[in-house]
Order: sequence, then structure tokens, then C-alpha cells
Amino acid sequence: MRAPALLFPVLLAGTLLAQPDLDSLDAYIARSVRAFDQPGIAVGIVKDGALVWSKGYGKLDLAKPDPVTPNSVFYCASLSKAFTACAIGLLVDEGRLSFDDPVRKHLPWFSTPDPYVTEHFLVRDLLCHRSGWITFDGDLLWYGTDLSQRAILERHAQEPFTYGFREKYGYSNLMFIAAAQVVEAVSGMTWDAFITTRIFRPLGMDRSRVEAADLAAMIDVALPHVRKGQDPNVPQKSMPYQALKGADGACGVLSTVTDLAKWDAMWMNEGRVDGKPFISEGTFNTLTSINLATRGQGAGAALGWFVEEDHGEKIITHSGGMPGFILNHAVVPGKDLAVIALGNGESYSVFAITDKILDLYLGDGAADPAAGMLQYTAAARAKDAERRNARLNARIKGTKPTATASALKGTYIDKVYGEAVIDDANGTPTLSFTHAKDLFSGPLAHWHYDTWTWAHSDPFLEAGHITFEFDTDHKVTGFRIDLNSPDFHFHKLHFQRH
Repeated sequence: MRAPALLFPVLLAGTLLAQPDLDSLDAYIARSVRAFDQPGIAVGIVKDGALVWSKGYGKLDLAKPDPVTPNSVFYCASLSKAFTACAIGLLVDEGRLSFDDPVRKHLPWFSTPDPYVTEHFLVRDLLCHRSGWITFDGDLLWYGTDLSQRAILERHAQEPFTYGFREKYGYSNLMFIAAAQVVEAVSGMTWDAFITTRIFRPLGMDRSRVEAADLAAMIDVALPHVRKGQDPNVPQKSMPYQALKGADGACGVLSTVTDLAKWDAMWMNEGRVDGKPFISEGTFNTLTSINLATRGQGAGAALGWFVEEDHGEKIITHSGGMPGFILNHAVVPGKDLAVIALGNGESYSVFAITDKILDLYLGDGAADPAAGMLQYTAAARAKDAERRNARLNARIKGTKPTATASALKGTYIDKVYGEAVIDDANGTPTLSFTHAKDLFSGPLAHWHYDTWTWAHSDPFLEAGHITFEFDTDHKVTGFRIDLNSPDFHFHKLHFQRH
């Protein structure tokens, strides 16, 4: 699950347009979908509490004809964080906890690498990315694993901090997993049940779910699309949903433009629904106030949201990303406006479309964010091609490994992540992560010297490279993994023979 795309500020300038040209917007979005090679996208505009415009573009699954609609269900990834923060807020309004409660008051087993931080870590600290861990620290612990949320957090507690406590921004999915555990401990309900009964149902979000398994009984469901190994030269293909139960709280919500319009309408109305508070004014202000500045004036991490300011307007926003999905939404309470863009591919089209709509309502309507983001995408692809070519050119041909498959065989332990096993399959070594076998299992093929290529089974990530380590007597002692990913820290893993 990726951090919000802070590289792409909302583009707002010029004079306010009374009547945005939605016909031109329709054409702009259609062109953007083609230009970004986006499989499908659903877009909605919420104004004055109502969904005033919505449309689907592209397909639910590129292999089938069914079109995306405003009622298409998408995996919402990190858009879920605001739901978790809202759940905390509802419990605060009931007097059952405080944003400034120590986490250990509700989770006595909660821990960090620093005893002082452990004792002083507040509930609000879970929700604003200022823990001291760097962005995406610990994400491999929940990605595809069968570990419980408590086990995930207990293992993560052994990961050293990089920053000082509350000093710098480090986007943390793990802390929202901890927040989900707080919701469960205080409410006596699972996170799934709380989100469903306390948020979805009261807001009338009838097609929203928290269990990927529920999608089997539903129609009009957008499938994730990936390019094998994130190779831009490989065609996009749909893949099945991943359950990812361990990530509840950080992600987990599945929803539609039509349903999210009801959610965003509450936020644009400062926490009120039909004239009555859904969350209190104080809780709304707390959740949408900056707790950690990130970049520029008026920009920073709130609680489950990010805040931006431009054209004199405060914008609360959050994007989301998981394999096969990138999504975005932004709420402008001062203008009773919200924009929703849900995509079932790996392009930045959702950010371009969000920015275009915001410019139509708050600027002069002349901005062309798609052009800039397409240039950024092209530059990023060129840089990535250089990286891949450099790896190929660095390969030393004609070398042989110094250890046989049988010598590599064994159990290996990373002190944070846990266990991995190498087996010998008729002379071919195979590597599996014990708690994530469905994603991280596959054969090793010799690359050069004592480095091997790992063809794991995850359809999203590129292949990895495994380099073995030896003692003085040339016995295998461990290995490290080189697997390029902006989302998962394979470079931190150090597996040592058990």
C-alpha cells in the first residue's frame, strides 16, 4: 500500500468558474484514460452534499467487455485510513478513549524499539505518520502473510527507528493496523464489524464491504490490473483480489464512487449528516488538523488524512495504492466540494483527473495536469529502464556458484520478518517465505557467482536476486535479497541460517 502522492500538488489558480464545463471534462477524462493506458476508472463530483456528476470509463477487466460504472466496486487501499481515524473519533465522542491516551492503556502489549517511545506513544501518534519509522517500514510483515495483526506489530517492534519520535514524516501502514487493534480493544467489535455497522450502514453505503471474499457474490466489481514484474513492456492483465487481512485498518475498505460520495459529503459538511453530527465538531477539527507538517504552507499529515491549502481553501485528501489499484479523493469543506477518482490500474491518471476537476471548480479551468504527469511517467520509465539495463550489463557471464543446491538447503531467520526456507528440488533450489507462501515462493536460477535470481510467485513485484554469505570454511551462513520496490523494504532483510 503506497503513500499519498505528495509529488503531485493540487493545481489551483485563477478565477472561480460558476459553471464548470462538464462536457469538456468528460472528453478530458476519456483522453486521459487512453493516454495513461488506464484499464478503467470511475469518477465522481460531490457538491453541496450530493453526487452531481459521475461516470465510468474503461473496463472492469480488460479481458471482458463489462464497463466501469459509478457503482463499480474498487479496492480502496489507503483511502481506508480515514475510516479507521473516524472509528477512533466515534469512540472519542462516546467518551471511551481520548486521542491523547497512551496506546498501551488500550493495548498493553504494544511496543517499539525505544522504551520511552513505547510509554509515550499516543493514539493520535498512530494516525499521523510521525512514529520514527521510515515510510513503508514493516509492510512486508502484512503483505500476503498469515500472521495475526498482533504478531505483525510485535515483530515490527523489533525494527529500529530511523528518525526521532515525532520529528519527521514516515508513512506508516503498521500504525494504522495498531489503530484498528485499538478500535477492537475499546469497542469489543472487530474492525470489520465496526466499520460496517458504525459507518457504512448509517451513511447508506450499501455496496461497500471490508471482506474481499464478499465480492464473489457481487457484480460490477473492478479487478486489479498489473504488468508482470512491473515491466512497462508487458501487457496489463487482471489478477484476483488479495485478502490481506493483516492490513485491516491501513486498508481493507472496498467501495464505489456512489457510496464514497455519501462518505465525502459528511466530511465536506464538517462531520454532519442531514443537519445532525455524525462526528462532533471537535472530533472533526481534530481529525482534519495538521499534526505534522510535510511540505509547503498549510500542508501536512492530519489524522487519517492529509491537508493541502491552495487558492485560500483547505483541502483534505488521501490517495491509495495496492497491486493493481491506484485511487484518490479530495474534499474541500469550504466549498462543499469533493472529487473521487478510483482506478484499477497502475497509472497516475487518478491524480491528473482529481487536479483537473479541482481546477474547474476553484481555478480558471485551464490547467492540464495530465500533460505534466505523463511527462513525469515517461521520465520515471526511462530511469527505470536504465536501472534494469545496468543490472543486465553488470552480470558476469560464465561464472559458477560455489555452493550446490543441497548446500543452500535449510531454514533461515530474519530477526524481524521471521522464517524462510530453501529446499532442493532435484538440483534446483527453491525459496519460500514461511508466512507468505502464496506470494513469496519460487525457484532460484543462477545469475552469477553466488547470486541467484528468485522467480517468486507474486504477479506484481519483479524478480529478486539472492546473494549468499559464507563463513571462513565456506559454509552458507545466510543471504540478502535485492528486489527493487518502492513499497517493500527487501533490502532490510538479512536471513541467517538457523
